[in-house]
Amino acid sequence: MVTALVAVAMGVTILGVSFWVIRYLGSAPPPEPDPDDVQEVSVDYRCSVCGMRLTVTHAQGDEAEPPRHCREEMEEVGS
Repeated sequence: MVTALVAVAMGVTILGVSFWVIRYLGSAPPPEPDPDDVQEVSVDYRCSVCGMRLTVTHAQGDEAEPPRHCREEMEEVGS
């Protein structure tokens, strides 16, 4: 009895996750950035967790959000 309930629960969970993945993959990708809105910049970032450095050379809009690395926002490094 308990084994059957566990099997049904696992089946429902797998089915639910499968439907979610199919819906996620079937959704439309984000729109392409407007080429007129992309500007040349030169901003250096550093990951506060691992120390990786990154230079951003193009950004959309005036105020670019810092990229994420190691699940944390990177810190802007002064030149």
